[in-house]
Amino acid sequence: MKIIQYLTELPENKEDDPGTKKLTCKTKPKNQEGQLFNVESHSDKQLRHFKFLSVSFMSQLLSSQSFVKKIVEYEEPEELQELEQRLLEEVLQYINTVASSVEGNVDKPTAKFWRVLLSKCYDMLDKVNALLPTETFIPVIGGLMMNQLPSVRRKAMDLLNNKVQQRTKWQKSQILQLLELVPELIAIVKCRRKEEEEEQAINRQTALFSLKLLCKGFGTENPAPFVPVLKTAIDLISSEKEEKNVMGSALLCIAEVTCTLKAQAIPQLPRLMPALLKTLKSKKELVSNEIYLLSAITALLKVAETLPHFLSPYLLECLLQVVRLEKIVAEFGPTSQISVRVAALKSILATKLAPRILLPAVTKCYSEVLHTRKNCLGPLMNILKEHITGMEKEHLISHQPELTAFFMKVLDFRTEHAEDDLEEVGKIEAYIIDCLISMVMKLSEASFRPLFFKLFDWSKTEAALRDRLLTFHRIADCIADKLKGLFTLFAGHLVKPFAETLNQVNISKTDEAFFDSDNNTEKSCLLLQFTMDCLHKLFLFDTQKFLSKERAETLMQPLVDQLENVLGGDEKFQERVTAHLIPCIAQFSVAMADDSLWKPLNYQILLKTRHSSPKVRFAALLALTEVAQKLKENYLVLLPESIPFLAELMEDECEEVEQQCQKTIQQLEVILGEPLQSYF
Repeated sequence: MKIIQYLTELPENKEDDPGTKKLTCKTKPKNQEGQLFNVESHSDKQLRHFKFLSVSFMSQLLSSQSFVKKIVEYEEPEELQELEQRLLEEVLQYINTVASSVEGNVDKPTAKFWRVLLSKCYDMLDKVNALLPTETFIPVIGGLMMNQLPSVRRKAMDLLNNKVQQRTKWQKSQILQLLELVPELIAIVKCRRKEEEEEQAINRQTALFSLKLLCKGFGTENPAPFVPVLKTAIDLISSEKEEKNVMGSALLCIAEVTCTLKAQAIPQLPRLMPALLKTLKSKKELVSNEIYLLSAITALLKVAETLPHFLSPYLLECLLQVVRLEKIVAEFGPTSQISVRVAALKSILATKLAPRILLPAVTKCYSEVLHTRKNCLGPLMNILKEHITGMEKEHLISHQPELTAFFMKVLDFRTEHAEDDLEEVGKIEAYIIDCLISMVMKLSEASFRPLFFKLFDWSKTEAALRDRLLTFHRIADCIADKLKGLFTLFAGHLVKPFAETLNQVNISKTDEAFFDSDNNTEKSCLLLQFTMDCLHKLFLFDTQKFLSKERAETLMQPLVDQLENVLGGDEKFQERVTAHLIPCIAQFSVAMADDSLWKPLNYQILLKTRHSSPKVRFAALLALTEVAQKLKENYLVLLPESIPFLAELMEDECEEVEQQCQKTIQQLEVILGEPLQSYF
C-alpha cells in the first residue's frame, strides 16, 4: 500500500509544473540524497521505467507462491479482510490516477506507455482479487460499493459481475451474502449521491446489470429480494426525464426479473405494462437508439412469454405497438436481433392467447389502424393468420361466426379505399386474403360452402360497390390455387357471372366504364387478370369433367372475344394476352369434356385472325399455336379448317403478323409431325 501511495505522489512526468519539487519533498526530508527516487537527477524515461517496475514488482509479489502461502496460513482472518479491502481501494484509486493520465496523454509519444501501465495495473488488481476467498470477496466488494469515488464503486461492481458470471457453484451461505448486496445496488440505481451526470449514468447501468445477473443466477430459489428490484426498475422507466441508456438497462433488468419472479410479478403489471408500452410509443427515440429499441422489445417479449394470460387488459395496446414496430424493424433486416425478437413477440401473441381474448382485440386494433396507419394491417393480419392456423377445431367452429363477421368487414378494405393507390391497396388486401385462406383451409366442406356463397352474394352488390368484385375474384383465384381440384365442387355458380364480367369489361363490346372511379382502366385490367387466372386454375385442376357442354359454351365466346379487348393500351394488352389469356384458352381446350367443342373454339379463334387490328391477328395466332400445343395430334382434325386462314395470313400486310404465321406453321409441323408447306 505504501508503494502505491508513493507512486501516486510522484509527478506524471518530469516537465510538470514546479509542483514537482513540492511533491517530492512531501514524503522525504529536504536532502535529495535520502530520497527513494530523485525526480531531479533522473530522466523522464527513467521515471516512467521506475513506475512500471514498481507495478510489475507488486503484481509478481502478490502472485508468488511464498506470499500466497503466507496469506493462506495467516491466523487473523478479520484483520486480513480489512487489509485486503484497503489494498483493493488503493489499487482502484491508483488505476483511476493512471487512467486519467492515459486520457491526458492520448496524442503524445508516451501514450503507449500509459496504456501498458494501465493494463499492468489491471493485472495487479486481478492478483489482489485472486487472493480473496469468496467469503471475504463479497463483504470487501460490499465495502467498496460504498466508496466515495464513483470509479471505485463501478470497478467493484465490475468485479462482482465477473465473479458471478464465471462461477457456477455457490454455497448457500455465499448466496445469502450476495443477496445482501441487492439493497446496496438498488441504492446506486436510485442514485442518492450527487456526481457528474455521465459517471452517475454509467454506474447506474452497471448496478442494473449486476442486479440482472444476480437475479438470473439466484432469483429462482430466492425471489423475495428481487421484488423491490422490479419496483425500482418500473419507477425508472416510468420517469419522464430518465437517461435513455439507463432506461435500456432497466428494461433488460425488468425482462430478467419478470422471467424469474413469474407469478410474483403479477401485482406489478398494472404499473409495468402502461410504462413499458409508453416507451414503445416514442418512435423517434426508438429509431435513433437501436440498443434502447432492442431492450424495450426484449422486455415486452419476456413479460408476454412469462405471463401471457394476464395481458388481456393491455392486449389492444400491445397489438397496436407490435404492429407499429414492424415498419421500424424492416430497416434492420430480417436476421437482426430486433427482427427476430419482434417475430417471436408476434408469435406469442398469436399462439398463447385464447381466441375469446385475442379476436375482439384484433377487431378493435383493425378499426384503430384502418385509416391512420394502413401499413400496420399486414402485420396484424399475420398475427391473426398464425392464431387461426394453430386453433383447435372446436374453437374454430365456435368462433367461426365471429371470424366470418370480421372478414366481411375487412374485405371491404378495397371498396373503402377505392381512390387510393391500387398497388398499395393490393398489397394490404393480399394479407387479408392470405389470412382468410388460412381459415378456409381448416373448414370442412359443410362449413366452407355457406361462407363461400356468403362472399359470392356480398360481391354481387350495386355498381357503387363494384370494387367488391375485384376482391371476390381475387379470393376465388387464391382459393382455386389452394383447393385445387376440390374447388370445382363450389365453382359451378361462378361460370355465368365470370362470363358476364368478361363481356362487361371488354371495350370491343361496350363503351361503358365498369368502375365509377378515375382509375377505371387499371381496375378493369386487374379484374380481367384475376378472372382469367381463376378460370385457368379451374381448368388446370379439373378431374371431374367440370366443363360440361353448357358451361363450355357459356365461357367460350367471352374468353375468345378477349383477344380483341385492347383495354389499357398496347403494352397492357400484350402482357395480359401472353401471361393470362392464352394459357387460360389453351387449358380450356384441354378441360372441355366434349371434344365436339374443339371445332367451334378453333373456328372462333381463326375468325379473330381476320380482325382489322394487326395486334389482334398476332394474338389470335399465338392462341392457335398454344391450343395446338395442348391438343397435340388431336389437332389434326382441326387442321383442314385452319389452312385457309393461315394461307391468308402468309400474305398479311403487317410484316410481324406474316412472320408469326410462318413461325406458327413451323410449330404446327413439329407438333403434328408432318410437313405442311405443300398446303400453301
